[in-house]
Order: sequence, then structure tokens, then C-alpha cells
Amino acid sequence: MNNPFYLVDPNVVLITGEYDPYGKLCARVMIGRKTILVNQSPLQLLDSTLKYISFTLKGALAGAKNILGNQYMCPIIVNPFQGICLFPIRSPKKEDCIWFNPDHIVKTKAKGSKTVVNLSNGLSMIVDLKLHTFNSKMQTAIQLKRIVCERGTQAFSVSELPSQNHIELKTNAATGKYNFDSLAE
Repeated sequence: MNNPFYLVDPNVVLITGEYDPYGKLCARVMIGRKTILVNQSPLQLLDSTLKYISFTLKGALAGAKNILGNQYMCPIIVNPFQGICLFPIRSPKKEDCIWFNPDHIVKTKAKGSKTVVNLSNGLSMIVDLKLHTFNSKMQTAIQLKRIVCERGTQAFSVSELPSQNHIELKTNAATGKYNFDSLAE
């Protein structure tokens, strides 16, 4: 059954693409040990979640690339308020791309040229990536989350006007606009 509306939350372990019986690409979302099929592609689901909090997938990707450098297959912050970060293991445009939440990865280990990923729900899965590559993607996501969290809680210093010297802004009679240049004096 396809869920008509769903938002990514901190309990999401991973998201991947799966076709429904009608051939539509949907998002298979793992929440704990359960999964649901959402009636949106993984990228649509991520974008819907971001739009719900007034962001966009395009903006999340641009922000992540600005912080991490212009890298391919960048992790994204899906919800900065809840600290949700996901990273793709292959091109997000591919239907079999898996988006992992690094908070739910307990351990990784090599199995030949693949990686065994032990998840917080007690399940493990084998992904078709070398251990070093998978761990590098995971560490980049953790780094992005840390930087965004630090930036979101930093106090930015701004010049303060002395509280005793209140200035009243008046409009210019000729233009009807406020004269902000008077503040520079």
C-alpha cells in the first residue's frame, strides 16, 4: 500500500527506490524494522519534506556543496531542525540509489569488494561499494551535519547601537522613503 503523504523524520534508517505494481517509481522508506512505500520517488519525497519546512532539494544540494565543496553525490540536510542528514550511495537519479541516515549506521565492515552495513534496527545489508568508499560518504555526511549544527547555533556578533541613543527614522518628504543613510553618522 502506498502512503499518500509522508515526511522524512529522525527515525528513517534509509530510503530507496522501488517500483509499485503499476510501474511507478516510489520511495521505500525503512523506519526502524518496518518499511512503507510512499507514493513519490525518493527525490520527490526528499523535496516534499524540505518544502514542508520552506526549503527545497535544490537549495539543500546547493548549501551542502557550498559547505563541502562542489562534490558529486553530496549528502544533504533534510531537516536542520531535527538534525536529519542523508547521503546517497550512488547517483540520486538512479532508481536503486539508497539514501542512508548516518545516525542509524552502527558498524560497517568489508565483505570482498562490498560493504556490510549494520543498522540501528538490528538488521544488516550488503551494499555494492567498497568499504573505504562507503565510509568516506558516511563521514562526509557526518561532517556536513556537524558543520550545519555548529553554524546554526553560533551567535553572530552584530554591531549594536548604544541603547541610550535612539534614532528616529523619518521619511524623506520628497521621496516618501526612509533615510537609512542617517544611521551612518
